[in-house]
Amino acid sequence: MIRANRRTIAWWIVVALGWLVALYALATAALGAKVYPPDLRDAFLARPWAITSHAFFGAIAMLIGPWQFRRGPGWNRRRHRWVGRGYLVACLLSGVAGLFMAFYSFGGLVTHLGFGLLAIGLLTTTGAAYWSIRAKRVAEHRAWMIRSYALIFAAVTLRIELPVLTATLQGFEPAYRIIAWLCWVPNLLAAEWYLRSAATRPSDPLPEAR
Repeated sequence: MIRANRRTIAWWIVVALGWLVALYALATAALGAKVYPPDLRDAFLARPWAITSHAFFGAIAMLIGPWQFRRGPGWNRRRHRWVGRGYLVACLLSGVAGLFMAFYSFGGLVTHLGFGLLAIGLLTTTGAAYWSIRAKRVAEHRAWMIRSYALIFAAVTLRIELPVLTATLQGFEPAYRIIAWLCWVPNLLAAEWYLRSAATRPSDPLPEAR
C-alpha cells in the first residue's frame, strides 16, 4: 500500500511538472517571438515553423503521455488506443522538428549532437513502441513507451536544470552545451533503472497497453 501511494504521488508530480512545461510550450507556439528566450531568439526567428511545431506537438505529447500509464475511472482499451495514436503522431512531428532544429542549435557541435540524439532517441523509442504493440508484444510496448516519455520529459528537466547551471557556470552558453545532454541522458537511465527494478517486483503498476 505504501509503495502504491508513493507511485501515485510520483505520477502526479510528473503530471504536474509536465503540464506546467506543456503550457509554456503552447504559449511559445502561440505567442512566438514575444516569449522566445533572449539567447535563442535569433535561431528561433530564423526557423519559426520548426520551433512552433516542436513546441506545440511536444506539449501535446507531454499532456497526454502520462495517462497511458495509469488506469482509473473511465479508462478503457479503446480510449487507450486513441490516446496512444495521438501520442505517437505528436512525438513523430515534435521529434522531426526537433531533429531539424538540432542542426541550428545554439552552442555549436556539442549541442547539435546532444539535441540531435535526443530527437533520434524519441523517434526510435516511440517507433519501437508502435511496432511492438502491432506485434502484440505488450510488455515490450510498455517498456518502450516509458523510454519514450522519459525523453519527452527532457523538456521539464531542461527547464529545471538550465537556470541552475547558468548561475553555477556564470554563463548561458557553457550551461546550454551541458544541458543538451544532461536534460535527457539521466532521464533515460532512470527509465532503464525503473524497468529493471519493476521486473523484479511481483506486481506491475502500469496498465496493460492493448
